[in-house]
Amino acid sequence: MPSRIGSAKVHVGEATEIKEETPIVKEGYLWKRGEYIRNWRARYYILRADGSFLGFKSRAESQHAEEKQNDFMLQQDVTIVTEEKPKPNTFTVKGVILRGVPVDRTYHVENPADREAWINVIKAVVESLRSGKQSHSKQIGEREMSMYDVSLLNSLNKTKHDLPTNWTVRPLQLSDYNKGFLELLSQQSDVGNISKSEFSGLFHKMASPPPRYYVTVVENTSCNRIIATATLVTEFQFNHSNHMTGWVKDFVIDDLEDKKQLKNILSNMLTELGEKSGHIRINSTNV
Repeated sequence: MPSRIGSAKVHVGEATEIKEETPIVKEGYLWKRGEYIRNWRARYYILRADGSFLGFKSRAESQHAEEKQNDFMLQQDVTIVTEEKPKPNTFTVKGVILRGVPVDRTYHVENPADREAWINVIKAVVESLRSGKQSHSKQIGEREMSMYDVSLLNSLNKTKHDLPTNWTVRPLQLSDYNKGFLELLSQQSDVGNISKSEFSGLFHKMASPPPRYYVTVVENTSCNRIIATATLVTEFQFNHSNHMTGWVKDFVIDDLEDKKQLKNILSNMLTELGEKSGHIRINSTNV
C-alpha cells in the first residue's frame, strides 16, 4: 500500500501555512455497514499514523480530500470486536471519533487474513497514540506502505500454489529497501547505488493510481530477506477485443533449488491477479 506523504496548504488571512500530512499506514477497500439503513457499501479507506481514518467511494477519489465519504479519527480508547455475523470476517471499531463524538462502525472483508491485517494496524496506531511516540507512528507507516492493496493477492486461489510456510508472497513494501530487494535485482542487472530517498521516490511514482505496476516479492520470513520478485505491468491498447493488457515480467529469483517452480508460481499468481483486475489478455516474459 503506497504512502502519499505531502503537504497541504492552509490559508489563514494573507498567510499560508504548510501542513505536513502524516504517513499512510494502511489503505484498501472495506465493506462498511450503514448506521440507519443496514446495508453494506464498499469504501476505500486510508488510515494515517495520526489516527485519521478516511473513507472514499473509490481509490481514484481518495486522491481528492474533498471527495471523502467518511471522516473518522482513531483515539486512545478505541477497541475492536470481531464477529462472524451478519457476515463472515466482520469487525467493529468502537469509539472512533466522528465530528467530536465517539461512535462505533462495523466493517467486513473477504477473508480472515485481511481482517487480521486491518485490526493489527489499527491497534498499532491506537497504541502509538496512547504512548505519544511519533517515531513509532512513522515506523508503522513505513512497515505498512505497499505497492498495491494486499487484499488483491489474498483473493487469489492460493490452494494451487504450494510454498514453504516461512515464505510470504506480497506486494513490494518501502521497508524492503532494508530487506535485500535491490541486492536481489543486482543479480540480473546493474542497479547501481540507489539511496533510500531515491527508492522511496520511485516507489511512490510506481504506486500512484491508477495502478499500473504490481511489483510482487517473496520474503523468507525466517531471515527477513527478499528472495524473489516479479512484476505485472498493465496498459491500455487500441484493440477492439482486448482494451486492457497486462505483462508479467522482470523475474528475479535467488539461487534456490526450486527456482523454476517458484518462477511458475509467481507467473501463475500474477496472471490470475491481472485477470481479476480486469485485464483481458495477460502475457508472460522471461519465464
